[in-house]
Amino acid sequence: MSRILRVLDNSANAQQARVGQMTKEELRSLEAWFQKYLDRFRDGDGVLHPMLELKRCHSIRVAENAAFIAVSLKAPEPEKYLAEGAGLIHDVGRFIQYAEYGTFGDVDTVDHGIEGRKVLETEDTPFLNSPGDREQLLCAVEYHNKSRKDIPRDLSREQDRLLRLTRDADKLDIMELILCITASHDFQDLSTMLPRIRLCREVSPEVLQEAQNTQSVSYGNLSTLGDILVLIATWFYELNYLSALRLAMERDVLSRIRSELPEEEAIDDLFAGITFRASGFMEDLQCTEK
Repeated sequence: MSRILRVLDNSANAQQARVGQMTKEELRSLEAWFQKYLDRFRDGDGVLHPMLELKRCHSIRVAENAAFIAVSLKAPEPEKYLAEGAGLIHDVGRFIQYAEYGTFGDVDTVDHGIEGRKVLETEDTPFLNSPGDREQLLCAVEYHNKSRKDIPRDLSREQDRLLRLTRDADKLDIMELILCITASHDFQDLSTMLPRIRLCREVSPEVLQEAQNTQSVSYGNLSTLGDILVLIATWFYELNYLSALRLAMERDVLSRIRSELPEEEAIDDLFAGITFRASGFMEDLQCTEK
């Protein structure tokens, strides 16, 4: 409940003064830099590896999600540009990760959030002229993939706001991507991205218990496709903004996840709890809009 109240307060105060200074021209500069950076990973025919192309498309969709959330918050133009930029480059560390290790598994290679920050700190990035915008973007890239307990508690309000927005935008697209792969039974991409994952819908007992006890799942505990589906279901506890939650509900994400998992009472109970919390959150937010 305290998290819900905090999110309500953040949503109600979304129009307060912000320090974002990014211009439309700087956003275009960021987009041009991103495309130029990706060109380094193309083959002789100018083609990206399918896994890197998947990440490029994911990055574009996350940028769109981030802009959507920012607009829903009635953010001023500089903050909308900053949100869109953060969404586009949030996974910039994935490209060098895959080029060097042939996988997107952070547990076995490098933390792609930290790797992304390193890329931005060492590259010529003319779009990072404002020190405030620079720190917000670096923070969003470094921590977008961390568990809640691993995010510093001393972030500025601006860093925290952009980070939460970026995390929501990222989760929305990953939910849809995983569900589409699962429903189509096209597991080639998933097995390439995460070779340690067994492609069965069984949920590991430790993952189910962790989800029930902590409302989250540790990446290191994932061993099956079913575990991943439970993980993305627990993200409903972490969504920060009404527009993100509403979009996930409109897409019927929870029931689609549940339909892909075994018929077990413990799983039913887990999803009943998540649905109850999500529905209550929606009702509380809708009341504040009246």
